[in-house]
Amino acid sequence: MSLRILLLRGLPKVALSRACGLLTSVPLPRPLRAPLFRWFAGRYGADLREVDGELGSFRSVQSFFRRPLRAGSRPIAGAALVWPCDGRIVTVGELRGGRIEQVKGQDYALADLLGDAALAAGLEGGEQATIYLAPGDYHRVHAPFAAAVESVQALPGTLFPVDPAAVADVRDLFARNARHVFACRLADGRPAAVVMVGAFNVGGTQVTVPHGAVRAGDEIGQFGFGSTTIVLVAPGGPKLLRLPAATRVRMGANATAP
Repeated sequence: MSLRILLLRGLPKVALSRACGLLTSVPLPRPLRAPLFRWFAGRYGADLREVDGELGSFRSVQSFFRRPLRAGSRPIAGAALVWPCDGRIVTVGELRGGRIEQVKGQDYALADLLGDAALAAGLEGGEQATIYLAPGDYHRVHAPFAAAVESVQALPGTLFPVDPAAVADVRDLFARNARHVFACRLADGRPAAVVMVGAFNVGGTQVTVPHGAVRAGDEIGQFGFGSTTIVLVAPGGPKLLRLPAATRVRMGANATAP
């Protein structure tokens, strides 16, 4: 276990993250906005060509983190499953024995992640994909499938970082961090879910679709800074495209295995 993780275990992670969220929500003087956001883009690899709006229109660092995309920058594939966000693959695979893979050789209980044993049982034998959003990524999360959002449950927890080093070191990390669970129902009646996992220094998760019908590619929530999204689909339908860890994916692109 790294010294960084040992130190983080002793820190008041939730309180510090909330303070970070408040600090990044403070309005900035307009002349400072564009230079600051250009520096951020250069430092973290954000593509400013995709941003909808002038940089000076984002009043705070937090509003820039939640920036919308320019129309047409993310065409939605005509597929059963699409990627819900920009980011890098952590794991993709089957759900077996009530467990979900965190990293190679390490897994955790699906029911713990979802906070719902019945939903976990309905997803047994299905598919999952875990995607890490880095600070420079587009921070909105979209529906990976056409479905009805039946409920969104906010589950309390701590706020460990979710970068690759932390995911490898902290057992059951995604089931320990605060998260929002979108319980969904596909058109054929199969259950599915999307989990937005909070992280250290994430300024808060916003839910934009608490219930109702969504199409693949519709926005359902927003992160501040960066975090992790997990897609879960019951067995019997299309399978998720198997990609190696660290492969970059883009929201709206085809995620269905051939």
